[in-house]
Amino acid sequence: MEIVRTFELPNTKLLAVKFDGEELSALEKLQDQWRSTEYLRKFFFKFKNDYLKEYGKRDLANLVKDSKRLADSLFENLNELAQNSNIDSFEEFFKPLDNRETKLERYELQKLKAKGEEWRSFFRIYAIKCKEGIIVTGGAIKLTREMRDRPHTKSELNKLELVRKFLDENGPDLISGYLDIE
Repeated sequence: MEIVRTFELPNTKLLAVKFDGEELSALEKLQDQWRSTEYLRKFFFKFKNDYLKEYGKRDLANLVKDSKRLADSLFENLNELAQNSNIDSFEEFFKPLDNRETKLERYELQKLKAKGEEWRSFFRIYAIKCKEGIIVTGGAIKLTREMRDRPHTKSELNKLELVRKFLDENGPDLISGYLDIE
């Protein structure tokens, strides 16, 4: 696994994981998926019952169109924050993953989430806080209350824990290089 800078900005406090065998960083992969009509159509078709239960009946074509708009807005906000290179702005944008933790309870290697501005946004970007900044580990379209309820969100929990554990064991100073995980 490698930690890379995002948005091709040299001084940004926003970093991303690039897992072994992947061509794209975790953030680039999310951008590709959430901007893809085909990906979103397949996803919402597969998890139609979850969507209906949480959000109600909706035309698939409009849902995909609105989702792409929401994803674009989320990435635009993230890009603006990355250009400012201000860790305080990122810490405002990324909230603790555990809803029982407050924004004031910040600590090294804390698991974080960011979501769109819409109050019921289902897009989530997951990250780890470290002294170098915020490291994006992945993201998901979250349609259920608990992440452990679906394989795609449970996988994101596993990635968060994998990166957090590795940084904890090897030190967060490894950010600038390649991290070898077996």
